[in-house]
Amino acid sequence: MTDRTNYSGRCLAIDTSSSAMTVAILENGKMLGEVSSHAERNHSIGLLPHIQDLLALLQLKPKDLQFVAVGQGPGSYTGVRIAVSVAKTFAWSLGLDLIGVSSLEAMALGGAMKQEDKSNKGPTWVVPLLDGRRKQAFTAVYAYSGVSPMSVSDQVALAADWHEVLPDGIRVIGPWLAQLLEQAASAEPEQMPHKILFVGETEGFSEELAQFAQDWQGSFEQLPYGIEAQYIGALAYPRLAKGEKADVHTFVPNYTRLPEAEANLLAGIQVKKGGN
Repeated sequence: MTDRTNYSGRCLAIDTSSSAMTVAILENGKMLGEVSSHAERNHSIGLLPHIQDLLALLQLKPKDLQFVAVGQGPGSYTGVRIAVSVAKTFAWSLGLDLIGVSSLEAMALGGAMKQEDKSNKGPTWVVPLLDGRRKQAFTAVYAYSGVSPMSVSDQVALAADWHEVLPDGIRVIGPWLAQLLEQAASAEPEQMPHKILFVGETEGFSEELAQFAQDWQGSFEQLPYGIEAQYIGALAYPRLAKGEKADVHTFVPNYTRLPEAEANLLAGIQVKKGGN
């Protein structure tokens, strides 16, 4: 494994935590190319061909890569496992550094870059949403001040105040939005959001978001958006520069909860123990 602190180089970035299967290659923070598709059930079949096609398009070989960045989740359990497994295989077989990135943070950052209004009127809270079914969402809150969380000319130059407000998790959408509304309204004046931007799989929560828009007194926007691997890579560069590399052998997905099959199995075991 390489050991650099002032890190640059060529990065393979991948994410399959949602319906989007996305692959990008960046060099010193600049995107060279990206391939994305939306076919959740084909992630296991399509990810390696996507990587091979992109390398061929850019006339690169796997040995030309310096590190791998992967969306660690949360999101689709099967999807997250696929990306993490492929990333670990690339890192181990080629001796590359491995960086895990929150898929939700990459979604938040990409959505923030795509919003129409980037005026500097105060803090913006960015709330990524991945549908967790049964009116649950994989979600978090990130914030920034200024025109944009990243320089348009340098996608690795994160603004100094881009930060996490509430961590990744899975939450029931109704109580979660009520909590978010309360927290935003009670924030310190300098931290109170001028705008709250919801990005990602917003369609399944349209009624709840419409109610939130009525209750919230500030600026509101929602943006349907699929994760783009370029933002997985963009978030990885500064982390690798700080030495935040993952151990290839112990690196695991961030599920935020047990997969349903494992939860059911555990519940069955506990029932049997209780009956004995």
